[in-house]
Amino acid sequence: MNVKIDSKSNIPLYQQLTQQLLFEIATGNLQNGDPLPSIRDLAAQTNLNLHTVHKSYKELQKKGIIDIKPSSKAIVNKSAEAKDVNLQQISIKVEQIMCEAYVLGINEHQLQQMFYEHLRKYYIEP
Repeated sequence: MNVKIDSKSNIPLYQQLTQQLLFEIATGNLQNGDPLPSIRDLAAQTNLNLHTVHKSYKELQKKGIIDIKPSSKAIVNKSAEAKDVNLQQISIKVEQIMCEAYVLGINEHQLQQMFYEHLRKYYIEP
């Protein structure tokens, strides 16, 4: 797992970690059922506070992307139920992005270009 945190970024550290973990899952580096490092181990690997890693794990658990069982490691959970809930959340986020882009004067072509640029990162055809 390759997690990089930018301590100089304006994005909160736990959000950076959450995004990095989502990227690892999206790109297949972490598969359904794979264990995540313990909070202590990941904090040591990333030089983050234990509370920061815990907050990131809780965020992923809340979204149904990982399961955390008492006294055991967190595991990746890509269940159908989690997908249904997250599809609604993603739809809301896309709507927010489109509204913001419209207000900022970003035209449809520019928005499509940005979307496809990011889309290619995750959906690469063989």
